[in-house]
Amino acid sequence: MLVVVLTSGCAVWRPLPGAGFARSAGERLPHARVSLRDGTELELDDASVTPDSIVGYGGETHTRFAVARREVVGVEGRETDGARTFVVGALAPIVAWFLVVASYFVMAAASGGVD
Repeated sequence: MLVVVLTSGCAVWRPLPGAGFARSAGERLPHARVSLRDGTELELDDASVTPDSIVGYGGETHTRFAVARREVVGVEGRETDGARTFVVGALAPIVAWFLVVASYFVMAAASGGVD
């Protein structure tokens, strides 16, 4: 559970290249953010990007959305940020150790002192 919480914050949105983000066979993205011409941003899960449309599931009810490519100004895919994940993974045990030691000193001080 702790690993899921720590790594969920280590994802970043990366823009997909303009002409290259839809090959003729299409592309699937687990998580996509689609920016439309009118300024609307849609976050879609299990998105399919094809040359003529982008289809995925979004909203609180996980409704299926389909958007024509001519209405799209940009698409970003969510990816894991390796550097952040490494830093969080390296710092988590150090912070946990510090909390254990600090708790020991707090409890020892409350019970009559530290030797």
